Amino acid sequence: MSDSQTAYIVTTGEYSDYRIRGVFLDKPSAERYAARLRDSDVEVNEYPTHGPEFVPGRDVGMWTLIDASTGDVEREWSSISDRDATQYDGQCSTTVYTAGVTMGTVLSYTVYTSADIAQEERARKSHAERVAKLRAEVMGL
Repeated sequence: MSDSQTAYIVTTGEYSDYRIRGVFLDKPSAERYAARLRDSDVEVNEYPTHGPEFVPGRDVGMWTLIDASTGDVEREWSSISDRDATQYDGQCSTTVYTAGVTMGTVLSYTVYTSADIAQEERARKSHAERVAKLRAEVMGL
């Protein structure tokens, strides 16, 4: 990293046409690249490379795909990902989405649970309960 602790961002366009075209650690390189773009609205902007300190946290995500006509579980998967720990500490939420709606008929449901890794046990229980409830509703139990 350069001594100046600055990044130079080359952009073009505005609004929906706005694009970051390149990121450079020195201004002369950014300006040379911008000149080669031959774009009337190209800009080189300076940004400090240091900012708020990232505090690592982890989330767990769980998905279950359920057939809307039979209640069968078609697929289950989960993942663990990193994020800024200050954003969602201690949170857990479960949501049901409809998928594959054709002519007013729901073909499948996706149960999705996201939680702070510290809440993993609670999240797994919440997810399993919501899947069981939805499957029972679909099967008419």
